Amino acid sequence: MSNYLNFLISMLAIFSLSGCTTYRVEKPPIVQVDMPQMTVVSEPMPAKPTLQIATWSPAKTDGRFVAMTAGYLTKFNNCLALTRDNEEVMTQDNTLLLVLADTSFSWNADKEILLFEGKSYKIGDELYLGGGSFTYPKGILTGENIKLSWIDCGLNKGWLGG
Repeated sequence: MSNYLNFLISMLAIFSLSGCTTYRVEKPPIVQVDMPQMTVVSEPMPAKPTLQIATWSPAKTDGRFVAMTAGYLTKFNNCLALTRDNEEVMTQDNTLLLVLADTSFSWNADKEILLFEGKSYKIGDELYLGGGSFTYPKGILTGENIKLSWIDCGLNKGWLGG
C-alpha cells in the first residue's frame, strides 16, 4: 500500500507544481489579400494530319489490269500503302504506295476505314487487290496514257488498283 500512497503523493506534487493552468490560444486575424487573376496556358492540340491517298483516273481505253497482290493496309509517312507483312518494319523495299482508281473507294478519316468494292478495311487488315505494280517516276504506267496523282511519301514503287 505504501507504493500506492507514494505514487499518489508524487502525482499530486507534480500537478501542483506545474500550475495546471489552461492556455488560451488566440486565433490569428483573417486578412484578405488581392490575388492576381490566374491565366491557364495550354498547348494547342496538334491537328491530326489528313491521310494522303494517291489516285488515278482510269479511261475506257486503259484496259484491265489482271495481276493480283495481297498485302496489309498500312500508313507509310502519312500515305495509304500496302506492306507485304504486318510484322516487319516497313521500308521502301517491302512497301508499295497504294494508288486507287478515283471512283472505286471512299475513305472515312475519323474511323480510318477504307471502303473498297463494298468491303470495309481498317489499317492492318489484309487486302487482296487486282491491278499492276509500277515504279516511279520511271515506269510504264506513269506515261501520258494514265493520269496518276502521285504523292511523295518516300516510296518509289506502287500498286495501281481499283
